[in-house]
Amino acid sequence: MSTHLLVVDDEPSFTDALAVGLEREGFRVTVAASGTDALERFRADEPDLVLFDLMLPGISGLDICAQLKQHMSTR
Repeated sequence: MSTHLLVVDDEPSFTDALAVGLEREGFRVTVAASGTDALERFRADEPDLVLFDLMLPGISGLDICAQLKQHMSTR
C-alpha cells in the first residue's frame, strides 16, 4: 500500500506537476485547490501527509493546519 499525500494549492500548473512527480515515485496523490476542499478531502480520505500552500483562497494554510490538528486530537 502506498503512502497517500494530499497536495493543497490553488495553482493548477504547480499541483499537476507535483502530483505527476510524486505519483512516479509511488505515492498516491489527491489534490485540493482550496482550504475548504482540503478539509473535506482530509476528512474523507485521511491521507498520510498533507502538503499545502500557506496563502490559499478562503481558508489560509495556517488555519487548515490548526483545524487538522484539532481534528487529529479528537480522534
